[in-house]
Parts: sequence; structure tokens; C-alpha cells
Amino acid sequence: MKLKIALRTSIITLMGTSLVACGVASLEEYQKFAKAGQEYAAALDTLLVASGNYFVDANSENLIANDLQERDRDSSEYADITKQDDAWLALIAEMRQHNRLLKQYFFALENLATSNAPQEARKATDNIFQQLNGVSQRIQANPKVGNIPVSLIPEIILSQKIKGALREELEARKEAIYREIVIQEALLKLLTSQLKTDLKDIQNLRDERTVLPAFAAEQPIDNPDDWIVQRRNIRTMTLAIKGLDDATEATQAFKESFQLLLEDRFTIGRANALLAEIESLINITDNFK
Repeated sequence: MKLKIALRTSIITLMGTSLVACGVASLEEYQKFAKAGQEYAAALDTLLVASGNYFVDANSENLIANDLQERDRDSSEYADITKQDDAWLALIAEMRQHNRLLKQYFFALENLATSNAPQEARKATDNIFQQLNGVSQRIQANPKVGNIPVSLIPEIILSQKIKGALREELEARKEAIYREIVIQEALLKLLTSQLKTDLKDIQNLRDERTVLPAFAAEQPIDNPDDWIVQRRNIRTMTLAIKGLDDATEATQAFKESFQLLLEDRFTIGRANALLAEIESLINITDNFK
């Protein structure tokens, strides 16, 4: 809940504010779009944080398992695993920065739409976009990410209701921003795949390390009630991953809705469909908090 409150100025809220200022979306449409965007940003950030935590935990469980099998292991394995942790956490940090810069860019679009000094506002927009582009390039160059197919970018026909400096900016960069959302979609797929792997590893290794030895021991389990709770927590931890295959549908809906909003085709029906997709993602990410 605190995370959701902290992200009230999320990507879609800011984008919607600027477009409403130019008469593109009705208030009701914007409110629906903004609500979905707030929840989407919160859910995405939760997955990013969770992915970092579970990646490290899975590596720690593997280290413990290896140590139990061979007690005189040297420190080189620990150093190698720690490098893996650092590499993944660095990528997670880049992903979160990418999200933050998108938010800042859309905030700059709002300023561009309402500023009495559009040239200064355009400079701010240019600066943020250059930073965003730099982060995006670093992410795509990361060997963990691999090739992201961003070539199939649709032609976005801006609504005639968008005027002035905002129109100039969107004409120049609307496809580029759409591409950044496509990159987010690919990153979410990467995150969910890694999360499923890590949680399953943690579940199996923790079960072997804790509840199974107590059950297999000759003496009765000392604290059966605690053992039951511990076993339940381990066996149910992968329930959170059951819906991850559907998580990218929310990002796809978000991406398509961005285009529709620019084209003044974002209807109430479409808004309700987007909200349903976001709600599904929220239900999944709530289990990771």
C-alpha cells in the first residue's frame, strides 16, 4: 500500500495530465487511465525489487547446500556467486532508473504542454530523453537481457487536438517512447522468468535444508506446530508465480493504451479492460510484498 501511495505521480498519471490539458482525453477516460497507470507502476516496481531479493536468496540457498555437502570449500565459489548477485542487482537498478526516467519524461511533457516558455521546457524534455536513451542502450547491451525485438513499432497518428510544442515533441519522439514501453514489456518477461526459477530453487533447497531433515530424523519433531507453519510457508511460496505468465498482458495493454490515448481513441471500454489487466498484475505482485 505504501508503495502504491508513493507512486501516485506515475508514468500514466503524468502522461494523462499533459494530454488532458490539451483536450485529448475526457476527464472520465483520463481518470480510468491514470488509476490503471498508478497501479501498473507500483506493480512493476514491486516485481523489480522482488526479483533482486529472490535472486540473491536463491544463490544463498545454493551456497548453503553446497557447503553442507562439502564443508571445506574455498571462498572462490562464494566470490563467483557474489559477482552474479552484483550483476543482477545492477541490472535491476538500471531497470528502475529506466522507469523513473520515463516518469520524469512524461512530467516534462506536462510542462511542455502548459509552459509559458516552451523553449526552456523543450530543453528539459531533451535532457531527460537523452538520459532515458542512455539507460535504455545500457540495458539492451547487457548480456542478461539479450536481443529485444523493437523493430515493429506502429505508426502513431497524433490526434489533431494535440497542439503547439507538445505536438512537435510527440511527432518527433512518439515512436521512440513507444519503443521504450516495448523494452519494458521485454524486461518484464525476463523478470518473471527469473522469478519463477529462483522461487522454485528456494522452495526445493529450503525444504531439503529445514523441514525434511526434521521429518527424517529418528527422534520426533520437537515443535510440530512450528514445523507445520514452516512447511506450509515453503510449499505455498510458489503460488505467487502461478500467474506470472499472464503478467506481461498488462504491459501489452498499457503499451496499446498509450497509442490509443495519443490518437484520441482511448474509450471507457478500453479503460475498463486495461484496469482489469492491471488488477490481475496487482494480485500477482501483492504476493511478493
